[in-house]
Amino acid sequence: MSERALPLRGITVFEAAARAASFHAAAEELNLTPSAVSHQIRLLEDILGVRLFERVGRGVALTPEGADYARSVRQSIRRLRLATSDIKARGKNGGALDVVRIETPPSFARCWLLPHLTDFISQHPRIDIRLNAQGAYLQGDRLPWAPSADAPADLQIVYGDSSLWQDRASLLLSEIVQPLCAPATLAKRVLKAPNDLLQHTLISSQNHISWEEWFDLEGIDIYEQPVNTIRLDPSHLAIEAAVKGMGVILESNVLAGYELKQGGLVAPFPELTRSGLSYWMVQPPPKKAPSPVDAVIDWLKNKAEIGFA
Repeated sequence: MSERALPLRGITVFEAAARAASFHAAAEELNLTPSAVSHQIRLLEDILGVRLFERVGRGVALTPEGADYARSVRQSIRRLRLATSDIKARGKNGGALDVVRIETPPSFARCWLLPHLTDFISQHPRIDIRLNAQGAYLQGDRLPWAPSADAPADLQIVYGDSSLWQDRASLLLSEIVQPLCAPATLAKRVLKAPNDLLQHTLISSQNHISWEEWFDLEGIDIYEQPVNTIRLDPSHLAIEAAVKGMGVILESNVLAGYELKQGGLVAPFPELTRSGLSYWMVQPPPKKAPSPVDAVIDWLKNKAEIGFA
């Protein structure tokens, strides 16, 4: 089978039979005869070279290979349905609705982008933002997707060292990292010096700088006494825990900016900051005509400059 010659009819029949665990039910759904369903399944099995179903009593059950294939097929069909709905929606709007797909690390989406997004929607009601925040938080070990016209997103925000993407990306935000806690936590036990932090519960997360590294940079040996620690990933969970008074976090001012602005978190040692990593914007090769992606990028840059005003 060539890469272009997908057995779409057989795949459609297989998906219905796998979902119903029945050739008869699939036949009724697709307005086919049971024998036609069996025929399509056999053809698909011949093409794939594996058995997809096995007889169980008077019914059928997926083989392990069939179950794996069914999961992939369902995901693909869901994406096709979503793409079809998107196109139909754009058609009903005369094609005027511009869709911009953005991919970001999960905590950046939760902590920085979402609090700002209402502002963007009010300014650009004809741009439909599609946000994918399922990527890894720390992206230094995976480069952005290759620049191409069919990239999985129109704009990718990545997090990492400046040396990784300077030739392909534009800087959005640079972070500083410092201890943060709720005002109530600070009121319970005064923090006069950095080593007083060891008397509190230290909340760790997927951060560029660990507590061990931070204390080492401050010349403090954390192994001289027992230290209460908990780990919460990703970072937005650690931030929420700190706001609720569960302990002290070592976190980025980018991700905790909203809580700092609202007073949910404070910095007990505002002078003890460390440079972290940066957030970068990467996009496919630009089109000749101005695109809605340009509007998103301009808005992101503006928000990065003014922060949580």
